[in-house]
Amino acid sequence: MYGWAYPSFSQDNIALPAQNVNNAVETPETVAKTTTFTENTPVSHWSVGIKGGINYFRISAGTIDRNDQYHITLGGMVEYTINPLVGLGVEYMNNPYGCRTNTVDITGGTNDAVLFGSINLSNLLLPNRSGKSKFDVYGKGGFGFAFYNFSLDHAGTKTDQSAMVTLALNVEYNLSRSLSLGLEGQYRYYNWKLEEVNTVYNTETANATIGLRYKFGATGKKQHARNISLSAYNPAPAPVLIEKPGKDNTAETLDRVKALEDENALLMTTIKDMKNDILALSTKEKPESNATFQNIEFEFGSDKLAQSAYPVLDQVADMLKSNSSSVNLSVAGYTDYIGTAEYNLVLSVKRANAVKVYLLSKNVPASRIAISGYGKENPVAPNNTIEGRQKNRRVEFQLMK
Repeated sequence: MYGWAYPSFSQDNIALPAQNVNNAVETPETVAKTTTFTENTPVSHWSVGIKGGINYFRISAGTIDRNDQYHITLGGMVEYTINPLVGLGVEYMNNPYGCRTNTVDITGGTNDAVLFGSINLSNLLLPNRSGKSKFDVYGKGGFGFAFYNFSLDHAGTKTDQSAMVTLALNVEYNLSRSLSLGLEGQYRYYNWKLEEVNTVYNTETANATIGLRYKFGATGKKQHARNISLSAYNPAPAPVLIEKPGKDNTAETLDRVKALEDENALLMTTIKDMKNDILALSTKEKPESNATFQNIEFEFGSDKLAQSAYPVLDQVADMLKSNSSSVNLSVAGYTDYIGTAEYNLVLSVKRANAVKVYLLSKNVPASRIAISGYGKENPVAPNNTIEGRQKNRRVEFQLMK
């Protein structure tokens, strides 16, 4: 037999690899697919609407002594309903107005272009309501620009523009799948500047309108997003049925459980023997001791530890830290027979070093660990099976003074 031994490395010059310390065993009986929520029917999204009603326009300034309170307002909108909860759209409204200062009459109107977002409050507050509900309540908010004109004492018209914001509450009744009737109350706030009447600001209006909305594509099997409740749009996932072992696979299941129990019993016995050997070494009853754990294995062609190795190495680290510092550990790495002798020799040293790196991460002093590699020498299982080659990709421990 030949070996390739490395001296002990200091912890400062070894990069600790990322570790996964989970040791869960996955079995077919515990695996279930995750259900992804999707639309359960084809859905359309676009709609258009027209509306008209009255407004109450108020221009607040110290020079204003009368506001003409009511005017006819007209408008329309286009909306894209993203899902049964939210939508985005654009709206146009024409709002005429009139007022009087101490000296002049002011008349005019504003053409408002608004980008708005809407939320279906019925679906938000009652997500599990019936999908056939006739009524829906919406909240709406937006911002845009007002392009307004005004005339002083009906002599000449001037134009200007300003920013504006709007809030609204809308109640819709579905006359059919494609057509709905809506009642809306809306508040609009403007920031106007009329220099001719001593700089007037803070203009606002309240609108009350009635309108019709047409929803494209709501025919046949296709539904419009405004017609669907959240519970109908995102149906609950079907229950996942897990098949219990029956008569045909009971024996196979029991054999697998027994194999796991036998492996665990062997591990516990090896750890117990190792504890006794450490105690014997500490009291000078034994010069050295050898231990091989079947659980400390590696992936093929790699120095990456198998998942089952981490709990075992945690036990080894605890034993070394809790006993006399006079007991040292030699780690020998091995490979299976696949590959050249030179390649496997280097790989076996890397595997021994991977174990050392892990023990260093658990605060075992570097001075107490030495490593060596022996390639494909001394197999512990036949190399002509997958299971046997896995067992040969291993490390062995030697405890010594």
